[in-house]
Amino acid sequence: MRMISRRTFLKLAPGVAPLVFILPARSAQAQITAEPKPKPTRRPFGRAIVGGIRVRELPSVKAPVVRQLQRNEVIPVLGQVESEESPTNYNKIWYKTSDGWVHSAQVQPCENTLNTPITQIEKDALVWAELTVPLSRARVQPNPEARAPWTHYFGTIFQVLEVREGTDKKLWYRISDGILSTLWVTAEHLRILPPEEFAPISPNVPPEAKRLEVDLKAQRVYAYEGDRKVFEARCATGASFRQPDGTLRSFHTTRGNHHIYVKTPSQRMFNEPRTYDLPGIPWVAYFTSSGIAFHGTYWHNDYGKPRSHGCVNLLPEDAQWVYRWSLPVAPPDQRWTRLRDRKQGTLVRVF
Repeated sequence: MRMISRRTFLKLAPGVAPLVFILPARSAQAQITAEPKPKPTRRPFGRAIVGGIRVRELPSVKAPVVRQLQRNEVIPVLGQVESEESPTNYNKIWYKTSDGWVHSAQVQPCENTLNTPITQIEKDALVWAELTVPLSRARVQPNPEARAPWTHYFGTIFQVLEVREGTDKKLWYRISDGILSTLWVTAEHLRILPPEEFAPISPNVPPEAKRLEVDLKAQRVYAYEGDRKVFEARCATGASFRQPDGTLRSFHTTRGNHHIYVKTPSQRMFNEPRTYDLPGIPWVAYFTSSGIAFHGTYWHNDYGKPRSHGCVNLLPEDAQWVYRWSLPVAPPDQRWTRLRDRKQGTLVRVF
């Protein structure tokens, strides 16, 4: 993975918000209270998913506010801690940034890695690519000045249909989200996924020895090989939502025993009326006929509480692990992998 210097990052690709480094004056309270030592994080940057996120002097809701983040602002993430003085009991993670601390719930962990584009696509080839920058504008033409009806975010996955040189003399990819296939993204923002990133994990373990468990109370996903736990991740499962007519509707994740039976590396998900429309959702593995799946998430970072429309939200890297480890095996040259006999898929226990 290619890392970049602070100077290079300040020259972000088009559409990526620049970092803002502000050194605030410390209050008397902050001087008295010792700042905790942060632990390393998975990703070096964070994207503000919403506007108005408060940066505080310390990882505490009682600490003075330094400033507020703008929507899609990108900040360096220098480490993290768990603090008892958090806005919620289920998510106590705070990120250390250049000018204070932010609670993690609405900050997407991300990277800003540029890639060497491919120059052509073989006829009928199915090519998948992952966004490796905090955000990228998807435009109607391979032109940095063209209209951009969509913004795509770190960790999303799309099919690459075409490569073309743009008006800026750079290569652009025409991408598909499974529905829309007319938008262009700067090619260096996308990393072509090699076949080994689809390869099965623990392929020699008997299928009947594998099972996934979703603990709704703990908001955790566990994977077992026999009696041995081999994986654990925080998740966010189904909740209840207020409908346009004012009624409350339950979208709770269905309890019971299920089996994974449909997979796709990427899908655009939306509802009617469109209260959400989310392209590029990565590593989707369905286990109920009602459309409940494991998948990666980029529109929140608030795991530990029910907040989905039924699906099991995971960090993209955790969703990829589940995708590769579970059955059916989904090769990269298929958009959809389906089982006729669902019981051949990995058992999913929701309780």
